[in-house]
Amino acid sequence: MPVEPSKSTPQESSAVASVDANGTSNAQMLTIVAAFCCLVVALQQTLVIPAVPQFPTLLDSTPEMVSWLVTATLLAGAVATPIFGRLSDLVGKRRMMFISMLFVLVGSLVAPLGGIEWVIAGRALQGVGTALVPVAMAQMRDSLPAHRVGMSLAVLSATLGVGGSIGIPLGGVILDASSWQWLFWLSAALTVVSLIAIAVVVPPSEPSASGSFDYVGSILLSLALLALLVVISNGGAWGWLAPRTLVFLAVGVVLMAWWVRFELKHDSPMVDLRTSTIRPLLFTNLASLLLGVMMFTNLLLTTLRLQNPLTQGGFEWGAAAAALAMLPTAVIMFIVAPFSARMADRYSARFILVLGSAIGVLGYIGAAVASISAPLTIVWTSVISAGVGIGYAALPMLIVEHAPRQEIGSANGVNALLRAIGTAIGSAVVGGFTAILIVSEHGVTTPSSIALLAVSVFGVIVGLLTTFVSTQARALQQLVKSAL
Repeated sequence: MPVEPSKSTPQESSAVASVDANGTSNAQMLTIVAAFCCLVVALQQTLVIPAVPQFPTLLDSTPEMVSWLVTATLLAGAVATPIFGRLSDLVGKRRMMFISMLFVLVGSLVAPLGGIEWVIAGRALQGVGTALVPVAMAQMRDSLPAHRVGMSLAVLSATLGVGGSIGIPLGGVILDASSWQWLFWLSAALTVVSLIAIAVVVPPSEPSASGSFDYVGSILLSLALLALLVVISNGGAWGWLAPRTLVFLAVGVVLMAWWVRFELKHDSPMVDLRTSTIRPLLFTNLASLLLGVMMFTNLLLTTLRLQNPLTQGGFEWGAAAAALAMLPTAVIMFIVAPFSARMADRYSARFILVLGSAIGVLGYIGAAVASISAPLTIVWTSVISAGVGIGYAALPMLIVEHAPRQEIGSANGVNALLRAIGTAIGSAVVGGFTAILIVSEHGVTTPSSIALLAVSVFGVIVGLLTTFVSTQARALQQLVKSAL
Protein backbone atom coordinates (compact mmCIF):
# COMPACT_ATOMS: atom_id res chain seq x y z
CA MET A 1 0.00 0.00 0.00
CA PRO A 2 1.60 3.29 -1.00
CA VAL A 3 2.37 5.84 1.67
CA GLU A 4 0.23 8.93 1.52
CA PRO A 5 2.37 12.03 1.08
CA SER A 6 2.32 13.89 4.36
CA LYS A 7 1.84 17.59 4.74
CA SER A 8 4.65 19.75 5.99
CA THR A 9 4.30 21.27 9.41
CA PRO A 10 4.56 25.07 9.67
CA GLN A 11 8.00 24.66 11.26
CA GLU A 12 9.22 22.45 8.41
CA SER A 13 7.85 24.81 5.79
CA SER A 14 9.55 27.70 7.58
CA ALA A 15 12.88 25.87 7.62
CA VAL A 16 12.69 25.12 3.90
CA ALA A 17 11.62 28.65 3.13
CA SER A 18 14.57 30.04 5.06
CA VAL A 19 16.96 27.99 2.98
CA ASP A 20 15.28 29.07 -0.25
CA ALA A 21 15.25 32.69 0.81
CA ASN A 22 18.96 32.73 1.51
CA GLY A 23 19.83 31.06 -1.75
CA THR A 24 21.82 28.06 -2.90
CA SER A 25 24.85 28.82 -0.74
CA ASN A 26 23.01 28.16 2.54
CA ALA A 27 21.68 24.84 1.26
CA GLN A 28 25.19 23.85 0.21
CA MET A 29 26.63 24.93 3.55
CA LEU A 30 24.06 22.87 5.44
CA THR A 31 24.96 19.82 3.36
CA ILE A 32 28.68 20.40 3.90
CA VAL A 33 28.23 20.67 7.68
CA ALA A 34 26.07 17.55 7.87
CA ALA A 35 28.51 15.62 5.65
CA PHE A 36 31.48 16.73 7.77
CA CYS A 37 29.73 15.56 10.95
CA CYS A 38 28.95 12.18 9.34
CA LEU A 39 32.57 11.91 8.23
CA VAL A 40 33.81 12.56 11.78
CA VAL A 41 31.64 9.84 13.31
CA ALA A 42 32.48 7.40 10.51
CA LEU A 43 36.19 7.92 11.21
CA GLN A 44 35.69 6.55 14.72
CA GLN A 45 35.01 3.07 13.32
CA THR A 46 38.41 2.56 11.72
CA LEU A 47 40.81 5.24 12.99
CA VAL A 48 42.18 3.03 15.80
CA ILE A 49 42.45 -0.17 13.75
CA PRO A 50 46.16 0.36 12.84
CA ALA A 51 46.95 0.69 16.57
CA VAL A 52 45.09 -2.47 17.66
CA PRO A 53 48.11 -4.81 17.17
CA GLN A 54 50.24 -2.43 19.27
CA PHE A 55 47.78 -1.81 22.09
CA PRO A 56 48.48 -5.03 24.07
CA THR A 57 52.04 -3.77 24.56
CA LEU A 58 51.25 -0.07 24.82
CA LEU A 59 48.46 -0.58 27.37
CA ASP A 60 49.86 -3.67 29.13
CA SER A 61 46.77 -5.67 28.27
CA THR A 62 45.68 -8.84 26.48
CA PRO A 63 44.62 -9.14 22.82
CA GLU A 64 41.13 -10.20 23.93
CA MET A 65 40.70 -7.03 26.00
CA VAL A 66 42.07 -4.89 23.18
CA SER A 67 39.53 -6.38 20.77
CA TRP A 68 36.87 -4.57 22.80
CA LEU A 69 38.21 -1.26 21.49
CA VAL A 70 36.44 -2.08 18.23
CA THR A 71 33.56 -4.07 19.73
CA ALA A 72 32.62 -1.36 22.26
CA THR A 73 32.23 1.24 19.51
CA LEU A 74 30.07 -1.07 17.44
CA LEU A 75 27.86 -2.06 20.39
CA ALA A 76 27.34 1.50 21.60
CA GLY A 77 26.52 2.71 18.10
CA ALA A 78 24.09 -0.15 17.48
CA VAL A 79 22.22 0.54 20.71
CA ALA A 80 22.18 4.34 20.37
CA THR A 81 21.19 4.57 16.70
CA PRO A 82 17.51 3.50 16.86
CA ILE A 83 17.05 5.28 20.20
CA PHE A 84 18.45 8.59 18.95
CA GLY A 85 16.49 8.20 15.73
CA ARG A 86 13.24 7.98 17.64
CA LEU A 87 14.22 10.80 20.02
CA SER A 88 14.98 13.04 17.04
CA ASP A 89 11.37 12.61 15.90
CA LEU A 90 10.12 13.49 19.39
CA VAL A 91 12.42 16.33 20.53
CA GLY A 92 14.00 17.71 17.34
CA LYS A 93 16.81 16.63 15.05
CA ARG A 94 19.26 19.50 15.53
CA ARG A 95 19.27 18.89 19.29
CA MET A 96 20.02 15.17 18.84
CA MET A 97 22.80 15.93 16.32
CA PHE A 98 24.44 18.16 18.92
CA ILE A 99 24.06 15.57 21.69
CA SER A 100 25.52 12.85 19.45
CA MET A 101 28.65 14.90 18.81
CA LEU A 102 28.97 15.70 22.53
CA PHE A 103 29.28 11.96 23.20
CA VAL A 104 32.09 11.74 20.64
CA LEU A 105 33.88 14.68 22.24
CA VAL A 106 33.66 13.25 25.76
CA GLY A 107 34.82 9.85 24.53
CA SER A 108 37.76 11.40 22.68
CA LEU A 109 38.83 13.22 25.85
CA VAL A 110 38.33 10.22 28.16
CA ALA A 111 40.15 7.57 26.11
CA PRO A 112 43.74 8.92 26.48
CA LEU A 113 43.48 9.43 30.26
CA GLY A 114 44.59 6.02 31.49
CA GLY A 115 44.82 2.32 30.75
CA ILE A 116 42.76 -0.09 28.70
CA GLU A 117 39.58 0.48 30.74
CA TRP A 118 39.63 4.22 30.00
CA VAL A 119 40.24 3.60 26.30
CA ILE A 120 37.37 1.11 26.06
CA ALA A 121 35.04 3.53 27.85
CA GLY A 122 36.09 6.34 25.53
CA ARG A 123 35.57 4.17 22.47
CA ALA A 124 32.07 3.26 23.66
CA LEU A 125 31.19 6.93 24.06
CA GLN A 126 32.58 7.65 20.60
CA GLY A 127 30.39 4.87 19.23
CA VAL A 128 27.25 6.65 20.43
CA GLY A 129 28.09 9.35 17.90
CA THR A 130 27.18 6.92 15.11
CA ALA A 131 23.57 7.77 15.92
CA LEU A 132 24.12 11.20 14.35
CA VAL A 133 24.04 9.80 10.81
CA PRO A 134 20.32 8.97 10.45
CA VAL A 135 19.39 12.10 12.41
CA ALA A 136 21.43 14.26 10.03
CA MET A 137 19.71 12.63 7.06
CA ALA A 138 16.30 13.36 8.55
CA GLN A 139 17.41 16.95 9.19
CA MET A 140 18.24 17.32 5.48
CA ARG A 141 14.76 16.08 4.61
CA ASP A 142 13.19 18.73 6.86
CA SER A 143 15.48 21.68 6.05
CA LEU A 144 16.19 21.53 2.33
CA PRO A 145 14.00 22.17 -0.70
CA ALA A 146 12.69 18.95 -2.23
CA HIS A 147 14.89 19.22 -5.34
CA ARG A 148 18.06 19.29 -3.20
CA VAL A 149 17.24 16.47 -0.81
CA GLY A 150 18.34 13.58 -3.04
CA MET A 151 21.78 15.01 -3.77
CA SER A 152 22.39 15.91 -0.13
CA LEU A 153 21.40 12.47 1.12
CA ALA A 154 23.65 10.83 -1.45
CA VAL A 155 26.61 12.94 -0.29
CA LEU A 156 25.93 12.18 3.38
CA SER A 157 25.65 8.48 2.68
CA ALA A 158 28.89 8.51 0.69
CA THR A 159 30.78 10.09 3.59
CA LEU A 160 30.13 6.94 5.64
CA GLY A 161 32.18 4.86 3.24
CA VAL A 162 34.73 7.64 2.83
CA GLY A 163 35.22 7.93 6.59
CA GLY A 164 35.63 4.19 6.99
CA SER A 165 38.12 4.03 4.12
CA ILE A 166 40.37 6.93 5.17
CA GLY A 167 40.34 6.02 8.86
CA ILE A 168 42.89 3.24 8.47
CA PRO A 169 45.50 5.18 6.45
CA LEU A 170 45.00 8.28 8.58
CA GLY A 171 45.45 6.24 11.75
CA GLY A 172 48.63 4.69 10.35
CA VAL A 173 50.10 8.10 9.48
CA ILE A 174 49.33 9.43 12.98
CA LEU A 175 50.97 6.44 14.65
CA ASP A 176 54.09 6.82 12.48
CA ALA A 177 54.34 10.52 13.31
CA SER A 178 53.31 10.62 16.97
CA SER A 179 51.82 8.69 19.91
CA TRP A 180 48.56 6.74 19.97
CA GLN A 181 46.92 9.43 22.10
CA TRP A 182 46.82 11.69 19.04
CA LEU A 183 44.25 9.36 17.49
CA PHE A 184 41.86 10.71 20.10
CA TRP A 185 43.14 14.30 20.26
CA LEU A 186 42.46 14.56 16.52
CA SER A 187 38.96 13.19 17.01
CA ALA A 188 38.36 15.71 19.78
CA ALA A 189 39.50 18.62 17.60
CA LEU A 190 37.32 17.52 14.66
CA THR A 191 34.36 17.09 17.01
CA VAL A 192 34.72 20.62 18.39
CA VAL A 193 34.62 21.95 14.83
CA SER A 194 31.48 19.86 14.20
CA LEU A 195 29.73 21.18 17.31
CA ILE A 196 30.43 24.78 16.35
CA ALA A 197 29.26 24.16 12.80
CA ILE A 198 26.00 22.57 13.99
CA ALA A 199 25.32 25.50 16.31
CA VAL A 200 25.97 28.08 13.59
CA VAL A 201 24.60 26.48 10.42
CA VAL A 202 21.95 23.85 11.20
CA PRO A 203 18.50 25.43 11.65
CA PRO A 204 16.39 24.55 14.69
CA SER A 205 13.89 21.79 14.05
CA GLU A 206 10.61 21.08 15.79
CA PRO A 207 9.46 17.56 16.73
CA SER A 208 7.94 15.73 13.77
CA ALA A 209 6.09 13.10 15.82
CA SER A 210 3.91 12.99 18.91
CA GLY A 211 3.59 10.41 21.65
CA SER A 212 5.78 9.19 24.48
CA PHE A 213 9.20 7.59 24.34
CA ASP A 214 9.13 3.79 24.45
CA TYR A 215 11.44 3.12 27.42
CA VAL A 216 10.67 -0.59 27.75
CA GLY A 217 11.15 -1.16 24.04
CA SER A 218 14.46 0.70 24.04
CA ILE A 219 15.76 -1.38 26.97
CA LEU A 220 14.69 -4.67 25.39
CA LEU A 221 16.22 -3.76 22.03
CA SER A 222 19.44 -2.56 23.66
CA LEU A 223 19.90 -5.78 25.62
CA ALA A 224 19.03 -7.94 22.60
CA LEU A 225 21.51 -6.10 20.37
CA LEU A 226 24.22 -6.28 23.01
CA ALA A 227 23.85 -10.04 23.28
CA LEU A 228 23.68 -10.70 19.53
CA LEU A 229 26.53 -8.36 18.60
CA VAL A 230 28.77 -9.82 21.30
CA VAL A 231 28.21 -13.19 19.60
CA ILE A 232 28.97 -11.79 16.15
CA SER A 233 32.10 -9.96 17.34
CA ASN A 234 33.55 -12.60 19.67
CA GLY A 235 32.11 -15.92 18.49
CA GLY A 236 35.19 -16.67 16.40
CA ALA A 237 37.57 -16.12 19.32
CA TRP A 238 35.39 -17.94 21.88
CA GLY A 239 34.34 -20.75 19.53
CA TRP A 240 30.97 -20.77 17.81
CA LEU A 241 29.79 -23.75 19.86
CA ALA A 242 31.34 -22.62 23.15
CA PRO A 243 28.91 -22.43 26.11
CA ARG A 244 29.15 -18.64 26.55
CA THR A 245 28.62 -18.08 22.82
CA LEU A 246 25.46 -20.19 22.88
CA VAL A 247 24.22 -18.50 26.06
CA PHE A 248 24.62 -15.01 24.57
CA LEU A 249 22.95 -16.18 21.35
CA ALA A 250 19.98 -17.68 23.19
CA VAL A 251 19.54 -14.57 25.35
CA GLY A 252 19.72 -12.32 22.29
CA VAL A 253 17.16 -14.34 20.32
CA VAL A 254 14.71 -14.50 23.24
CA LEU A 255 15.01 -10.77 23.98
CA MET A 256 14.64 -9.86 20.31
CA ALA A 257 11.47 -11.97 20.04
CA TRP A 258 10.13 -10.34 23.21
CA TRP A 259 10.92 -6.88 21.81
CA VAL A 260 9.12 -7.62 18.52
CA ARG A 261 6.03 -8.80 20.37
CA PHE A 262 6.09 -5.76 22.66
CA GLU A 263 6.53 -3.26 19.79
CA LEU A 264 3.64 -4.72 17.80
CA LYS A 265 1.31 -4.06 20.74
CA HIS A 266 2.65 -0.64 21.78
CA ASP A 267 0.69 2.51 20.90
CA SER A 268 3.85 4.61 20.41
CA PRO A 269 6.61 2.11 19.56
CA MET A 270 10.24 3.03 19.17
CA VAL A 271 10.19 1.27 15.79
CA ASP A 272 6.94 0.82 13.87
CA LEU A 273 7.54 -2.77 12.79
CA ARG A 274 4.36 -3.01 10.75
CA THR A 275 5.36 -0.05 8.64
CA SER A 276 8.93 -1.35 8.33
CA THR A 277 7.80 -4.74 7.04
CA ILE A 278 4.83 -4.11 4.75
CA ARG A 279 6.36 -1.20 2.85
CA PRO A 280 9.45 -0.99 0.61
CA LEU A 281 11.40 -0.14 3.77
CA LEU A 282 11.81 -3.86 4.31
CA PHE A 283 14.00 -4.53 1.30
CA THR A 284 15.81 -1.22 1.82
CA ASN A 285 16.84 -2.33 5.31
CA LEU A 286 17.88 -5.78 4.12
CA ALA A 287 19.95 -4.20 1.38
CA SER A 288 21.54 -1.88 3.94
CA LEU A 289 22.69 -4.84 6.02
CA LEU A 290 24.12 -6.62 2.98
CA LEU A 291 25.89 -3.50 1.69
CA GLY A 292 27.49 -3.13 5.14
CA VAL A 293 28.81 -6.67 4.81
CA MET A 294 30.14 -5.92 1.31
CA MET A 295 31.92 -2.74 2.37
CA PHE A 296 33.77 -4.07 5.41
CA THR A 297 34.60 -7.38 3.74
CA ASN A 298 36.18 -5.44 0.89
CA LEU A 299 38.18 -3.26 3.27
CA LEU A 300 39.60 -6.21 5.20
CA LEU A 301 40.15 -8.41 2.14
CA THR A 302 42.25 -5.78 0.39
CA THR A 303 44.51 -5.06 3.36
CA LEU A 304 44.99 -8.80 3.89
CA ARG A 305 45.82 -9.47 0.24
CA LEU A 306 48.31 -6.62 -0.01
CA GLN A 307 50.14 -7.76 3.15
CA ASN A 308 50.00 -11.53 2.60
CA PRO A 309 53.15 -13.40 1.44
CA LEU A 310 53.68 -13.86 -2.29
CA THR A 311 53.35 -17.61 -1.84
CA GLN A 312 49.85 -17.15 -0.42
CA GLY A 313 48.29 -14.88 -3.02
CA GLY A 314 49.56 -11.64 -1.52
CA PHE A 315 52.09 -8.93 -2.41
CA GLU A 316 54.05 -8.53 0.86
CA TRP A 317 53.34 -4.85 1.36
CA GLY A 318 53.94 -3.26 4.72
CA ALA A 319 51.03 -2.33 6.95
CA ALA A 320 51.41 1.41 6.32
CA ALA A 321 51.53 1.00 2.54
CA ALA A 322 48.52 -1.33 2.57
CA ALA A 323 46.58 1.20 4.65
CA LEU A 324 47.41 4.07 2.29
CA ALA A 325 46.25 1.94 -0.63
CA MET A 326 42.69 2.35 0.68
CA LEU A 327 42.64 6.06 -0.18
CA PRO A 328 41.44 5.51 -3.78
CA THR A 329 38.39 3.69 -2.42
CA ALA A 330 37.50 6.72 -0.33
CA VAL A 331 37.85 9.02 -3.33
CA ILE A 332 35.77 6.83 -5.62
CA MET A 333 32.95 6.52 -3.08
CA PHE A 334 32.72 10.28 -2.78
CA ILE A 335 32.80 10.77 -6.57
CA VAL A 336 29.90 8.39 -7.24
CA ALA A 337 27.55 10.12 -4.77
CA PRO A 338 26.44 13.03 -7.01
CA PHE A 339 26.38 10.70 -10.01
CA SER A 340 24.00 8.40 -8.11
CA ALA A 341 21.70 11.28 -7.17
CA ARG A 342 21.44 12.45 -10.77
CA MET A 343 20.76 8.90 -11.96
CA ALA A 344 18.03 8.54 -9.32
CA ASP A 345 16.35 11.70 -10.65
CA ARG A 346 16.29 10.20 -14.13
CA TYR A 347 15.42 6.61 -13.24
CA SER A 348 14.68 5.64 -9.61
CA ALA A 349 16.46 5.06 -6.33
CA ARG A 350 15.60 1.36 -6.60
CA PHE A 351 17.40 1.16 -9.94
CA ILE A 352 20.44 2.82 -8.38
CA LEU A 353 20.46 0.25 -5.58
CA VAL A 354 20.38 -2.64 -8.06
CA LEU A 355 23.09 -1.00 -10.19
CA GLY A 356 25.37 -0.54 -7.19
CA SER A 357 24.92 -4.15 -6.10
CA ALA A 358 25.70 -5.43 -9.58
CA ILE A 359 28.88 -3.33 -9.81
CA GLY A 360 29.95 -4.67 -6.42
CA VAL A 361 29.49 -8.24 -7.69
CA LEU A 362 31.66 -7.45 -10.73
CA GLY A 363 34.39 -6.10 -8.48
CA TYR A 364 34.40 -9.15 -6.23
CA ILE A 365 34.57 -11.47 -9.24
CA GLY A 366 37.54 -9.49 -10.51
CA ALA A 367 39.18 -9.63 -7.09
CA ALA A 368 38.75 -13.41 -7.03
CA VAL A 369 40.07 -14.25 -10.51
CA ALA A 370 42.07 -11.30 -11.84
CA SER A 371 44.08 -9.75 -8.99
CA ILE A 372 47.45 -10.63 -10.48
CA SER A 373 49.21 -7.48 -9.27
CA ALA A 374 48.89 -5.02 -6.39
CA PRO A 375 47.74 -2.13 -8.63
CA LEU A 376 45.07 -4.36 -10.21
CA THR A 377 43.94 -5.41 -6.73
CA ILE A 378 43.45 -1.76 -5.85
CA VAL A 379 41.50 -1.26 -9.09
CA TRP A 380 39.08 -4.08 -8.25
CA THR A 381 38.79 -2.81 -4.70
CA SER A 382 37.83 0.58 -6.10
CA VAL A 383 35.20 -1.07 -8.34
CA ILE A 384 33.65 -2.73 -5.29
CA SER A 385 33.75 0.57 -3.41
CA ALA A 386 32.06 2.31 -6.33
CA GLY A 387 29.26 -0.26 -6.23
CA VAL A 388 28.84 0.05 -2.48
CA GLY A 389 28.95 3.85 -2.71
CA ILE A 390 26.22 3.87 -5.37
CA GLY A 391 24.10 1.53 -3.25
CA TYR A 392 24.68 3.61 -0.11
CA ALA A 393 23.53 6.72 -1.95
CA ALA A 394 20.24 5.04 -2.84
CA LEU A 395 19.35 3.92 0.69
CA PRO A 396 18.43 7.26 2.31
CA MET A 397 16.58 8.33 -0.84
CA LEU A 398 14.43 5.20 -0.56
CA ILE A 399 13.81 5.86 3.13
CA VAL A 400 12.66 9.42 2.42
CA GLU A 401 10.55 8.21 -0.50
CA HIS A 402 8.65 5.55 1.42
CA ALA A 403 8.75 6.35 5.17
CA PRO A 404 6.00 8.51 6.69
CA ARG A 405 7.38 11.98 7.42
CA GLN A 406 6.79 11.68 11.15
CA GLU A 407 8.94 8.51 11.27
CA ILE A 408 11.86 9.46 9.01
CA GLY A 409 14.29 9.81 11.92
CA SER A 410 13.51 6.39 13.38
CA ALA A 411 13.36 4.79 9.91
CA ASN A 412 16.82 6.12 9.08
CA GLY A 413 17.96 4.90 12.49
CA VAL A 414 16.88 1.33 11.78
CA ASN A 415 18.52 1.46 8.37
CA ALA A 416 21.81 2.72 9.83
CA LEU A 417 21.62 0.09 12.58
CA LEU A 418 21.38 -2.73 10.06
CA ARG A 419 24.27 -1.26 8.09
CA ALA A 420 26.38 -1.33 11.28
CA ILE A 421 25.36 -4.92 11.97
CA GLY A 422 26.40 -5.73 8.41
CA THR A 423 29.90 -4.40 9.00
CA ALA A 424 30.14 -6.55 12.14
CA ILE A 425 29.04 -9.62 10.19
CA GLY A 426 31.60 -8.86 7.47
CA SER A 427 34.36 -8.54 10.05
CA ALA A 428 33.32 -11.79 11.76
CA VAL A 429 33.18 -13.77 8.50
CA VAL A 430 36.58 -12.54 7.33
CA GLY A 431 38.02 -13.26 10.76
CA GLY A 432 36.53 -16.75 10.67
CA PHE A 433 37.93 -17.62 7.24
CA THR A 434 41.39 -16.26 8.05
CA ALA A 435 41.48 -18.04 11.42
CA ILE A 436 40.52 -21.45 10.01
CA LEU A 437 42.30 -21.39 6.62
CA ILE A 438 45.84 -20.58 7.81
CA VAL A 439 49.34 -21.69 6.92
CA SER A 440 52.77 -21.21 8.47
CA GLU A 441 55.32 -19.18 6.50
CA HIS A 442 58.81 -19.12 8.03
CA GLY A 443 57.38 -19.78 11.46
CA VAL A 444 54.72 -17.04 11.12
CA THR A 445 51.02 -17.89 10.85
CA THR A 446 49.27 -16.17 7.96
CA PRO A 447 45.98 -16.51 6.04
CA SER A 448 46.25 -18.91 3.12
CA SER A 449 45.51 -18.07 -0.50
CA ILE A 450 42.41 -20.28 -0.14
CA ALA A 451 41.21 -17.99 2.66
CA LEU A 452 41.51 -14.95 0.39
CA LEU A 453 39.64 -16.76 -2.37
CA ALA A 454 36.92 -17.85 0.06
CA VAL A 455 36.41 -14.26 1.23
CA SER A 456 36.15 -13.10 -2.41
CA VAL A 457 33.55 -15.78 -3.16
CA PHE A 458 31.66 -14.75 -0.04
CA GLY A 459 31.62 -11.18 -1.36
CA VAL A 460 30.22 -12.35 -4.70
CA ILE A 461 27.45 -14.27 -2.93
CA VAL A 462 26.54 -11.27 -0.75
CA GLY A 463 26.50 -9.00 -3.81
CA LEU A 464 24.21 -11.37 -5.70
CA LEU A 465 21.93 -11.63 -2.68
CA THR A 466 21.80 -7.82 -2.42
CA THR A 467 20.84 -7.57 -6.07
CA PHE A 468 18.15 -10.22 -5.62
CA VAL A 469 16.70 -8.48 -2.55
CA SER A 470 16.62 -5.16 -4.41
CA THR A 471 14.78 -6.57 -7.42
CA GLN A 472 12.33 -8.74 -5.46
CA ALA A 473 10.95 -6.05 -3.18
CA ARG A 474 7.28 -6.61 -3.90
CA ALA A 475 7.55 -10.38 -3.46
CA LEU A 476 9.30 -9.93 -0.11
CA GLN A 477 6.67 -7.45 1.05
CA GLN A 478 3.86 -9.89 0.27
CA LEU A 479 5.72 -12.74 2.01
CA VAL A 480 6.18 -10.75 5.23
CA LYS A 481 2.65 -9.33 5.06
CA SER A 482 1.19 -12.83 4.86
CA ALA A 483 3.43 -13.99 7.73
CA LEU A 484 2.19 -11.18 9.97
